[in-house]
Amino acid sequence: MEAWGVEQWEWATHKVLFWEDDDVQKGRILRFVHYCSGYALVFLVAFSHLIYPAFWLQTITLFLVTAVWIQHIVFNGCISSKVEQKLIGDSASFVDPVIQLFRLEPTKELSIFTLILITTMATNILWLEWIGRLHHKVLPVALTLSRHAQ
Repeated sequence: MEAWGVEQWEWATHKVLFWEDDDVQKGRILRFVHYCSGYALVFLVAFSHLIYPAFWLQTITLFLVTAVWIQHIVFNGCISSKVEQKLIGDSASFVDPVIQLFRLEPTKELSIFTLILITTMATNILWLEWIGRLHHKVLPVALTLSRHAQ
């Protein structure tokens, strides 16, 4: 599944970045877009909880985070990072700064483990919070409806 995902994402990258002939430059462009979208998702999680805590926005954010997490589980890591590394020819990862904070040498296995660990914890916390909010919103409505039915 991982090889198929890398092959398809690389094919899509070549099709979208059709004007660029240099694979290394395509990898850099993909890495830039990947990092921007990753930081945008982290910002969206913070924004939907601190600035504008609307339930609908938190629901959209939860499903985006869940989709990313599923992709990490299914493809054994981030498919974008794998295509970037293949095109550029390096082993840099989105989570390398986190690993280096603990004075560890980033390896492929450690990067994948750290990525899956962080996204699993974040996704679970967001799901628990969403279920709590849903319970808080649905329970009063259900109790009111049951009182009116009697």
